[in-house]
Amino acid sequence: MKRLLTVALGFLVSVGLWGQTAFEEIAAQPTKAGGIYHMYPESGFSVPAAPPKGFKPFYISHYGRHGARFNSSNSMYDRFDQMMQKAHDDNALTEKGEDFYRRYHAQYPYCINRGGDLTEKGANQHRGIAKRMFTNYPSVFKGSGKIDARSTNVPRCILSMDYFCDQLKRLNPKLEIEKTVTHDDMAFLNPHSLVNPSVTPTDEGYNNKYAYWQDNYKAMCRENTNPEAFFSRLFKDWNYVKNFTDDPMKLEIDFYYLACSNQCLDYEESYWDLFTQEEINLLWEADSYRFFCSKGPDDIQGGRQWAFCKTLAEDFVKGAEKDIEEGRCARLRFGHDIAIMSFMTLMNIDGWSTPAPTPHDAKDLWQDYNVQMGANIQFVFYKNRKGDIIVRFMNNEEDVLFPIESAIAPYYDWAALKAYMEERIAVAEKIIATTQAPPKK
Repeated sequence: MKRLLTVALGFLVSVGLWGQTAFEEIAAQPTKAGGIYHMYPESGFSVPAAPPKGFKPFYISHYGRHGARFNSSNSMYDRFDQMMQKAHDDNALTEKGEDFYRRYHAQYPYCINRGGDLTEKGANQHRGIAKRMFTNYPSVFKGSGKIDARSTNVPRCILSMDYFCDQLKRLNPKLEIEKTVTHDDMAFLNPHSLVNPSVTPTDEGYNNKYAYWQDNYKAMCRENTNPEAFFSRLFKDWNYVKNFTDDPMKLEIDFYYLACSNQCLDYEESYWDLFTQEEINLLWEADSYRFFCSKGPDDIQGGRQWAFCKTLAEDFVKGAEKDIEEGRCARLRFGHDIAIMSFMTLMNIDGWSTPAPTPHDAKDLWQDYNVQMGANIQFVFYKNRKGDIIVRFMNNEEDVLFPIESAIAPYYDWAALKAYMEERIAVAEKIIATTQAPPKK
């Protein structure tokens, strides 16, 4: 028990719950202001905790978010170019606005029709994760081991799977990797899609306009933005932006998303200089709060927002049992950030499942930049000569503790961990059965 407490305290410190505030973390590492566009680290991972004597890794069950990508909206790239070109032609820009116009006009051709596409940075993220997985667990990937790899039907996810698997094959050409992309798998690879039979049209996705939390999120956006101050730095008359939008607040947020997503591009340009540090902090806070409500532990929907991820939890349990029985060495899944967010919340893991007393408390309890581009979760299975099986669980290649006792934490007896996951699946099923989908407004 003493060992468990020591590990738990170390985990709490490592995730910042007893350390820096979120704004201090962003000041120390500015790319975190990009939230879900924050880039996966290339190095600096902790040394894995040694397993109990006699146990060796033999199987890995994984879920990975796609790698770095362009902003998901083609129309946003087009709209920015058209807006800034007209403002330039109308002599409506300040000196700072002209500087942004020149830089963005030079970048725009690189972004045309690339909305949502994987970048080379994203490809490299998955090559790196695969290489570390292979290096850290060579006994898993020895010989002609069989691997089941599955992706959602989104191109950036499929390509992430390809780069990951190709890296493994380079390291061991004998590996037998079967890749699958099928609409049927979307029920667990993207649990918030309509393929999941529990999901209704007003539950779908991560930003559904019918969601109960939308009013709270919009209230924070109104509080945390100041379009007049922001656009006055770019336009000689800030009201000029009303030629392009009837919602200057949303346009300010779109400028923030442009700055967020640019760190993912192979084209080197940063637009954080358009904002003050206070604006960056507040825009990030509102965006992180959106995910805290839509896939995290906010209680306004009674847990419905994360309960749908029971399908992924079921696949982790059933997939592991099937693979161990049939002799596979790994099951790799490639999907999206919201599945990881809701899975961590569903599992009631410390740091992911604590409700916030007020909306502004959420930022120091739960941060969307922890589900960065390339984010992943890994169950690594070990066994000894007697056939006993234990499991370690990692988020972004760092050990994470489940809220169950284990004398060998961060390792868990598989039977105990499986029983806990099945309990959480049952909780999710009850939530889905007893809560209502948001009504159409």
